[in-house]
Amino acid sequence: MKRRWLRVILGLIALLMLADFVFRGIVPAFEGSKNDFSELYVGAWMWRHGQNFYDAPLARTVGDQIANTRVNIVLIYPPTALALVAPFTFLPWLWANVLWLMLGLGGIVATIALLIRLAGLRLRDDRALVLGTFVLAFDPLHQAFHLGNLALFVVPLCFLGVYLAENGNDFYSGLALGFATALKPQLGIWVLLFYLLQFRKRVFVGAFVPGVGLAAAFARYPVAWRILIPGYRNNLWYWFAPGRLYGFTEGALPFHVNNTQVVFYQLFHSVRAANLAAYGLFLCGLILWMAVVFKMRFRVPVELAVGSLLAISFLSSYHSVSDVTVLTLALCWILKDEQRPLEWTKIATCLLFLLLMLPGHSALMRLSPHVSPGIAESWWWRLFVARYFVWLLMGLNVVLLLSLVEKVRTSLLRGAHQ
Repeated sequence: MKRRWLRVILGLIALLMLADFVFRGIVPAFEGSKNDFSELYVGAWMWRHGQNFYDAPLARTVGDQIANTRVNIVLIYPPTALALVAPFTFLPWLWANVLWLMLGLGGIVATIALLIRLAGLRLRDDRALVLGTFVLAFDPLHQAFHLGNLALFVVPLCFLGVYLAENGNDFYSGLALGFATALKPQLGIWVLLFYLLQFRKRVFVGAFVPGVGLAAAFARYPVAWRILIPGYRNNLWYWFAPGRLYGFTEGALPFHVNNTQVVFYQLFHSVRAANLAAYGLFLCGLILWMAVVFKMRFRVPVELAVGSLLAISFLSSYHSVSDVTVLTLALCWILKDEQRPLEWTKIATCLLFLLLMLPGHSALMRLSPHVSPGIAESWWWRLFVARYFVWLLMGLNVVLLLSLVEKVRTSLLRGAHQ
């Protein structure tokens, strides 16, 4: 009886979440509203027509003409992503947008299916139903869908790469990871690095194939790189320079920048010090991760190892909130093991994911206009409340790294008893 009620509750939650995807994602797409995909669509159209896609004024003009964006379009997508998305530009913007989101819905299904496979669960298993429902309710995934973010496709490609590699299909794993890296390097490159560190040569060969194809596509591009590169630098400055929207000083978006610089800047009030602290934290985490993984000769749960490596990448580099969906890979490590009682690190990881699941960014955006200036401008609000998501990501890094260290300790104890 309890299992039946559990499944009924999970089913109702899943239906509500699917309704949110449809009525707040696909239905508004018919109105042609601007989203992340609109910028990607404009850039891909410019690539297909041999134009300088990093020329912001030109991109604004093209966006007004083909997608009615009516806003500045300052592209920082890699050229490889524009080339891969170019086939969508053969459709008018409205229908391309609808098709993109419908395929994105398929990407969500693929994400859940791959997580269930990686956790070694059967579809009818209660743990599989819990995992699927949790992913459907995961707020970063909802943001990815509502915005038409590339994460809808890159996250399942990363999971597919892990699944194929762990089942001996190294070439096809590399192929999937190569496409993931071409679309969103800040996600795909870390999963690819994990397998390259193991000298999995066929993974490298598979990833090399899309790289060669894309290089050939750009070999005769009419706009020279000496023109594209300065334009790209200017666009990066537009978004990430001090005082800009996705920087970490005054003038930046108060809730949507999630690298640790936003925390360190509130402590040190120096751009240089904040960057040094964030990069130092990243290097410490990466060195510890490599020490543990090499000590264990990669004999650690792959979901934990790759999930931890991906989490470390969030410490000092900009990621959208949508990108956090890729960290759900660590949940497979928890659900795969039926050990009872759960270790404290697994319990802490579950609690952190539950907090990450909540729509805190949306809540803060709606709440902040009603908060008095004395509170909204106070140090504790800026340091802890506004940046709560960064603290959760830092906490997740600590817990995952401690879990890896615990694997080393357990292995050493077993070796001493043998």
